[in-house]
Amino acid sequence: MRHDFQFEFALTSKRGDGVELARRAALDGWPLVVAVGGDGTVNEVVNGLASVEAPPTLGILNAGRGNDCRRNFDLPSRLPLALERLVHGHDVPIDVGVAEWPDGRRRHFVMSLGAGFDAAAAERAERARGRGKAPYVRALLSTLRVYRPSPATIHLDNRPHSSGPIMAAVVANGPYYGQGMKIAPAADPRDGLLDLVVLGNLGRWELLRWFPTVYRGRHLANPKISTARGRTVTIEAAPPLPVHVDGEPCGETPVRASILPAALRLRV
Repeated sequence: MRHDFQFEFALTSKRGDGVELARRAALDGWPLVVAVGGDGTVNEVVNGLASVEAPPTLGILNAGRGNDCRRNFDLPSRLPLALERLVHGHDVPIDVGVAEWPDGRRRHFVMSLGAGFDAAAAERAERARGRGKAPYVRALLSTLRVYRPSPATIHLDNRPHSSGPIMAAVVANGPYYGQGMKIAPAADPRDGLLDLVVLGNLGRWELLRWFPTVYRGRHLANPKISTARGRTVTIEAAPPLPVHVDGEPCGETPVRASILPAALRLRV
């Protein structure tokens, strides 16, 4: 990279460092801030950039376990090509989601927010070892043994959408999550909308039987799985459901998700 442009780098040492490092780089006037790591690192950098006015361009070198950012934004998997695009690529606007809780907390996301079964699996996967899909799949199967549908009420664009037992509700800004699952096949991070996918009252064996189809986006053929599109989604549940943002465990319901159209520029 030193043959092509001048750069500096900084290392994270603990959770949350990426937010502050990206924010500091933006305030220092860097025109391009690159996240090198997994989807969690990208999420932290996005939150750092989104905290300033007129944020710089976001670059991504996916080097983590899930790498759904690479799938959602059609980024190269090979490092030499990824570096070439950072240097010679162009910038495109992308939408950014915002998760908000009643206590005032906010968290930006570029891929998805999930409440329910998938968030419980994400929390378990965070403690797992290994690379690739295997740790997350093991976490899903382990969670499946103990998780049951739970009552939830969902509002879409401030209007009632559904109420009843669900396994999970996913608010997607891109098609992929969960390390390669095509959960929302029609989601587009540049259309100014969120795609809501609700996994309804699915039994344990039914969910297990349909699980392989999600990698090809064919799970939507199940009548207990519904989709919708909008600009805001509110999820409430009693008892509360666990929540993840871009695969990172992040509190519980109630939570409100909204979309910020073209809020960031991405180097592609």
